[in-house]
Amino acid sequence: METNDFLTDEMKRSRLFRLLQNAETVCFVGDSLTEGTMNGGVPWYDPIRPWIRGNIVNISQGGATTKVLLGYFLPSIVRAAAELYVIAIGANDILFRDPLFCAATAAGYVQNLRKIRDAICGQRPNAGFVFIAPWIATDGDAGVIGGVIPSDIDAAYRSYTEALRAWCKETGDAFIDANGYIARKFAQSSPEDYLVDFIHPNGGNGVRLYAEAVLTYTVPRSNRDSF
Repeated sequence: METNDFLTDEMKRSRLFRLLQNAETVCFVGDSLTEGTMNGGVPWYDPIRPWIRGNIVNISQGGATTKVLLGYFLPSIVRAAAELYVIAIGANDILFRDPLFCAATAAGYVQNLRKIRDAICGQRPNAGFVFIAPWIATDGDAGVIGGVIPSDIDAAYRSYTEALRAWCKETGDAFIDANGYIARKFAQSSPEDYLVDFIHPNGGNGVRLYAEAVLTYTVPRSNRDSF
């Protein structure tokens, strides 16, 4: 992927950029957007990869939820023993909300993330964390059960995102909500320029947009309201 002139000076001053540059090992945890499930294996952070100085561990799976991470991936997440964990999960919890494999409420979502964080800190007390709010979804994709986005989707996104924001304020962890930036881009041009379906960024403009959105949210406090 072309990376020339991708990062602005402001992005390079962001908290996330500094964390990524200083960690010896960064563990990215998440669902299909972290795995690159639908776009040829290109994770959302791929455009930032050239600036990450340490080792990268990717623990992700398409369709993953917070409950799936707890049930199947927690040992691998803990064994990564990373200095920094960047965790982007929750869209599938919101879209499906099946209590068998999802956090069906915002409180349950945060509770699952807390358990993951506690398990990591039990082995790596000084680990750093960045939590990214559930990725935005657009309307009308057959990948959702019955091809229907839940009617309360906007309210659910707000609820889960605000619960995550409040919890990160409590723990002092970095919180990122990239969705406002992404939605504005979608409003300016067709989402099809960036997505392969209703939620997955393509391996070119899409992942670049998502990486931009994540870094832009974490610019210094003097320039905008970040964390």
